[in-house]
Amino acid sequence: MKERFHFFYDIRLDFPSPVRRHAFVLRCLPPTFPGQEIPQVTLTLDPQTPYALQWDGFGNPIQLGCLEESHDHFRYTVQGTAVLDEGARRAEPCRPIFRFPSAYTRPDRAMEDFFKGLELPNEPADRAWALSEAVRGRLAYEPGVTGTATTAAEAFSLSRGVCQDFAHVYLALARMAGVPARYVNGLPVGEGASHAWCEVWLDGVWRGIDPTRGCWADRGYIRFGLGRDFGDCPIERGVFWGDTQQRQTVYMKVTQQ
Repeated sequence: MKERFHFFYDIRLDFPSPVRRHAFVLRCLPPTFPGQEIPQVTLTLDPQTPYALQWDGFGNPIQLGCLEESHDHFRYTVQGTAVLDEGARRAEPCRPIFRFPSAYTRPDRAMEDFFKGLELPNEPADRAWALSEAVRGRLAYEPGVTGTATTAAEAFSLSRGVCQDFAHVYLALARMAGVPARYVNGLPVGEGASHAWCEVWLDGVWRGIDPTRGCWADRGYIRFGLGRDFGDCPIERGVFWGDTQQRQTVYMKVTQQ
C-alpha cells in the first residue's frame, strides 16, 4: 500500500567565532530506493553556496561544497515528499560486506560471550527479531553518554546509548548470527531529530528493523542513507579553518498526507 509523507529537516551549525574555507559533505537528500520514491525535494543552504551532486558506493547521493568566505553559521534545510510502498521492495543481492564486522560494529570479548548466551530461533526473521529484543534488554536509552565516534563495543560496555548505539550493537550481533544487516539513517514519522535503525536481508529482500523502538521499520521511515555503519553515511561531515567549536541545532518533522 502506497503512503505519501511530507518531510522537513533542518540543521544549523553555529560558530562562536567566524570560520572560513568550510568544506562539507552532506547526505541530506533522500534517494529513491526500492519501496521509496522521492517525487519532490529541495535543499536550501545558508549561506548560499554552490554544491556538486555525486553518489557514493552504497548508492547514497552526496552533496559536496566549500564556503570560502568567513561565516558564523551554516544551515541546510531539506523538505519534500516521499512515497513509501513496502510492497514495492524487491529482491536484491546482498553484498558480502554486510555479513562481516565493520569499524563501528566489531565485537569484543564481552559481546561475543553475550551472543553465545542467547537462545536464538532458527528461522531468520524470528532470529532477527529476537536479536532486537536482546539489544533492548541490554541497552538503556540515554542521550549524552555516547558520541558519534562511540563503537558498538563501547556502548555495550556502558549499557547505554542512543539510536546510533542501538543500531551498531544490533548490527554486530546480527552479523555474528549469520543475518546480513546494514545501517540506515533518516527520518521516522513524528518530529524531533533524525534517527538510525537497521535493515536485515530476509529471503533476498531488505527489511527495516528498529532496535531502539522495538519494531519493524516497515512503515513511516524515510531512508536518507545506508552503509555498513554510521561511518559510511553520516548526514553531515565537514572541516573548516578557525579556532572555535560548533553548536548544532536539529529539527525534523514528518507527517502523513
